[in-house]
Amino acid sequence: MCLGRYPCFNDFFTIAESAGKDYGGKNLNMKKINHFNDSVELRNLIISNPDLPLLVFCGEDSWSGEYPYELADINSAGVKELTLYKDYWMDKDEYEDQLVDDLCNEEKYKNLSDEEYTQMIKEKVAETEFVKAIIIYAG
Repeated sequence: MCLGRYPCFNDFFTIAESAGKDYGGKNLNMKKINHFNDSVELRNLIISNPDLPLLVFCGEDSWSGEYPYELADINSAGVKELTLYKDYWMDKDEYEDQLVDDLCNEEKYKNLSDEEYTQMIKEKVAETEFVKAIIIYAG
């Protein structure tokens, strides 16, 4: 439910049918607020996963640096499992690839065969904690 003269949640995820309406002194004269065309998909993700955290990842194009906050386009959204590794959020495949690259030159792994090395990486991935969350990519 939206209160007052300001746009509600749905207004920012749909085509601006409200072009020309006055929202608190600001005129939203744009044909499209967001590239994420199907707001139903995002709403359903949130409704069907109420206990999952919501993580928003903003690309470098999402902020011009001119204003403290800017409206950014949502490129995609979905449920993923991520882990934080060296200050970067990665899914299982990205994490596995990164471990392969990071550990290949370590002395304790140099004597492993390719099969043993691959098995060791898979074990490290299996031991790692991943966070299941609703992920939104913006910008």
